[in-house]
Amino acid sequence: MKILFVLENTINNLEGGTEVSSFHLARLLHRNNIDVEEWAPYKKRMPIYFYTGVFSQIGIFLLLLWKCVKNRPQILHIQGKYLLPPAVLAGKLFRIPTVATIRDYIVVCPIALCLFKGPALLQQQGRALFDNHHDFLFFIKKEPPLFLSKYHPKDNRLKRIFKYILLIRGWFVSCWLKYWLKKSDAIISVSKTVKEILSQNNIPSQVIYNSFDTSFLQSNKARPWQTKSGPLNTILFVGKPSYGKGYDIFQALSRMKEFKQYKFKAIGGSTKLGYEDTLKEIGQALTVIVPSRWPEPFGRVALEALMMGTPVVSSKCGGLTEIIDDGKTGILSEPTVDHMSIALISIIKKNKRFRDEIKIRKEHLTKKFELIPLKSHLNLYSALIAKINS
Repeated sequence: MKILFVLENTINNLEGGTEVSSFHLARLLHRNNIDVEEWAPYKKRMPIYFYTGVFSQIGIFLLLLWKCVKNRPQILHIQGKYLLPPAVLAGKLFRIPTVATIRDYIVVCPIALCLFKGPALLQQQGRALFDNHHDFLFFIKKEPPLFLSKYHPKDNRLKRIFKYILLIRGWFVSCWLKYWLKKSDAIISVSKTVKEILSQNNIPSQVIYNSFDTSFLQSNKARPWQTKSGPLNTILFVGKPSYGKGYDIFQALSRMKEFKQYKFKAIGGSTKLGYEDTLKEIGQALTVIVPSRWPEPFGRVALEALMMGTPVVSSKCGGLTEIIDDGKTGILSEPTVDHMSIALISIIKKNKRFRDEIKIRKEHLTKKFELIPLKSHLNLYSALIAKINS
């Protein structure tokens, strides 16, 4: 079986969740004697316009065509959403089945504000911000202004106008990606949350969780917590320091007198570490905090924390609820300073108990996020190859 992973940038960079998840899946497939090769048009992460511009899409399509001619893969597994159009078209031309893994909501909701619950952004009495499917005119009047006010409140008028135009362009990009997604032969959602949102937009998919190859921990400097000696006093945030990720909640917690004896550390934004070093930091933390306001499609940082033996304080939304066993491996909380502080106090006081629970559930976590995802991918690949050959 020969699989070609189609990514937006090389898997070796491990710059984001897509690359890390693809890296772990490729390792698992290799260990099962599956020939997996990656292909990316760029060696590093590029701005979105390098992927979605008309001439960029044409160029990427031609490069991918040549790759398919030379390598003749049996499956094109599209890991990067912006490569859906050229990859699906190439698959149709060469009769190569295409699998698309969806790890966010851009194909149905370009800014993702339509997925927020009311209290996270506006006081809407718990209702979704936009309860019904909305058209283009509603989008341009409501979502970009709200997005800019929350994510770029300090921008001057000229910058806001420029970004407003780009956000409107995002609507059309989203529609274009959605069209080609529906043309793919199989669609994978990385959580039940993503599956439900795609289903609401008439896009059928199957759930296969992002995987974690536990053998990676044995061959690298990252090690689970139990090998760490000395006191644990770091409260760690890993991710983009943005409003949607709840970074301001993390900062507010760090200023509270209840936690003055602990070290609050953030990895992301201007503070970057390699993947192995990040895992090491996670393994040496007292707890990892994931205070996301937006419904995380999966929540890879939470998974990595559990695999390193570190309990998690997380918001009670999105795919995070499918990773964390509330009260056992971590605490699920509303993404507010008050609720998060209560959860954080609890997880500090009962830290050893949470760590013991994670150890007890190690076999379950390995099965759920390693063995089952591997088997599900192999079954899907085999079914698509058999169908094309019949």
